[in-house]
Amino acid sequence: MIVFPQDSMKSDLERLWRTCFGDSQDYIRYFFENRYVPENCLVFVDESVRRPVAMLHLLNVGIAEDGAVVPSQYIYAACTRPDYRRQGIMRQLIETAQKLGQSRRLKYSVTVPAEPRLFKYYGRYGFEKCYRNRIVYMDRPDLIFLSKGAMNVPDSIRETMMKLSEVYVFRRDMLVDREGFAIWDGTALRYAVSSHEHDGGHIVTLSYGGDFGYAFCSEEEGTVKITEMIVKEHFAPTLLSRILKSYPKAKKFVFRLPVYDTFFEKFGEIVDFAMICRNDGKNPVSITTLDGIRTPYLGLALD
Repeated sequence: MIVFPQDSMKSDLERLWRTCFGDSQDYIRYFFENRYVPENCLVFVDESVRRPVAMLHLLNVGIAEDGAVVPSQYIYAACTRPDYRRQGIMRQLIETAQKLGQSRRLKYSVTVPAEPRLFKYYGRYGFEKCYRNRIVYMDRPDLIFLSKGAMNVPDSIRETMMKLSEVYVFRRDMLVDREGFAIWDGTALRYAVSSHEHDGGHIVTLSYGGDFGYAFCSEEEGTVKITEMIVKEHFAPTLLSRILKSYPKAKKFVFRLPVYDTFFEKFGEIVDFAMICRNDGKNPVSITTLDGIRTPYLGLALD
């Protein structure tokens, strides 16, 4: 039986998440305290034990299309308890999510497969590969070289100068005219920032001379992972310089970038990242044919 979760199910959902994904209790609890919405969650309940054994969450997202932002949904944390798998339960949840999205007038469903093999799995339900990223690995000396064109920003200008509202407007303005790109609302952005910082990450931001840029960074064992960096090409060296200053001891850097980012176009590899489908079942999805620097971008996806 598929239902919206009751308050009494919350601890079971947290346990299900931990069993399926292995995330820390702190990470899971933070999501349920700050981003979980019962009416945007579908659970499959085994009526014989009256407990949820599978679930998925639906997060609101806008998809840029034909100069507008189309209301859509992002399917997140879809999972089934191991002893209930291969019984068609997740198929029922996905199909219910698509029907629910259609009833709510949400045109698309988007998801990030947790493993490469799952691209084929989601393809059974109308999802098509759409979103790709450029993955770039760099040593510190290489990044120093790329930052040589940085503007001479006074030390008094701190990397925290951009306000969250400025980050939101800048990100929206940078992406809204790019077909198929994912636009998160203020609530989603606030959670992305707070959860990133809660997990020990740092948002490097810079505002100077009318230019803006930001990067979601986290460091582990001398390697800095940049999971989103949005900046205009001419300002990229300046933001990179700020990242280097923020992590003076880091030796390696890993960037996950939009394919359209021409500053890094000679580096790294392009990989599949996320899929999309129309909730009304119609095909083909036109934005899946976009390629090259027109490839749609899905960032801050809580993958």
